[in-house]
Amino acid sequence: MDRFQIASMTVDKVMTKNLITISIGKSVEEAVRKMIEHDIECLPVIDSEGVLHGLITFRDIVTKAVLSNKDVKTLKVEDIMTKNLVTCTSNSTILEVVKIMKNKHLRRIPIVDSSNKLVGLVTDFDLTIIGWEI
Repeated sequence: MDRFQIASMTVDKVMTKNLITISIGKSVEEAVRKMIEHDIECLPVIDSEGVLHGLITFRDIVTKAVLSNKDVKTLKVEDIMTKNLVTCTSNSTILEVVKIMKNKHLRRIPIVDSSNKLVGLVTDFDLTIIGWEI
């Protein structure tokens, strides 16, 4: 597949669909346990309807909780998650996503539907697998 074919491909072909998530109201400690258990560095934060509210990463936990000496057992994920997310839809092209990731210096972009429900996640690693370097 050449670069032009990859560029016009939609992200639903490469995104991770079966995501490990965490719900609003859960503790940061629970997020850490989930990340360790599943060997992941990022958790989308959703509500009971599956609507995306933010992302919490190991970096968020270290910089906003651990270094600030906050109690991760009582601190909630929504207290430290990244809230103002850049998202795309499943019909966005690889080229569109790559441009956003490069311009905004992002390593991952959540993919949502028209109701902002989480449907997937595209990472720089997903793009590398198909031959596109970020």
